[in-house]
Amino acid sequence: MNDRLSVVRLREVAARLVSKGLLQAGDSMSQRLAGTGQIAVLDVDTDETRIKLLSLSPTTDDPQEERRVSQHRTVYLTRPDAGAVLMNHQPWASALAQSGPGMPGIFDEQIRHLGSTVAVLDYSAVNVINCAFLDTGANAYVLNQHVLCLGMTLDRLVFNAELLEKCAKAFILATSTGKPVGRIPWLVRWIANGRLMKDERHSARQYAAGQTPVFKSAY
Repeated sequence: MNDRLSVVRLREVAARLVSKGLLQAGDSMSQRLAGTGQIAVLDVDTDETRIKLLSLSPTTDDPQEERRVSQHRTVYLTRPDAGAVLMNHQPWASALAQSGPGMPGIFDEQIRHLGSTVAVLDYSAVNVINCAFLDTGANAYVLNQHVLCLGMTLDRLVFNAELLEKCAKAFILATSTGKPVGRIPWLVRWIANGRLMKDERHSARQYAAGQTPVFKSAY
């Protein structure tokens, strides 16, 4: 996909997320452009949506721009499987920051695509440049100030963001009853997470070869 088509696709995805309340002013989204060493970064301001093509290697002397995109770059450099990144304030997932240490694996689909848990991390204690927490291979984190969601492709990112919001809503409503929330059996968790890790290894190999990964099935 050339740069122009990537920008068009990024805008289409942004419009979908906006319509679902998952992208608003102050949020940002980006996509790895396979084989180019670049990322396309979309920033949502109060009056406009802007997209810039930037190198994965910091090249700007503008400190304001560097602060805005440094975390996106960090994700791609730390996670070679990541093809798209979303930093947003989606309502139910953001509310996980007030509900304890995070959301355990309560659905097999959640573990299959988001990881074993959705961790709530103290943003002030997270080193933005060296995000060691990304090594878990999970695709969703709550960093107090915002939600960080990853996808191996842009389509997977949309799926993950919507899945995260659906699971977070179910979890918060369930915990609000005061009753224990059960987890699915460990074997199912192990199988589902294993498939996610396998997909991520495949994705990393494809991006290293300059190609956008293709997956045979959603599950």
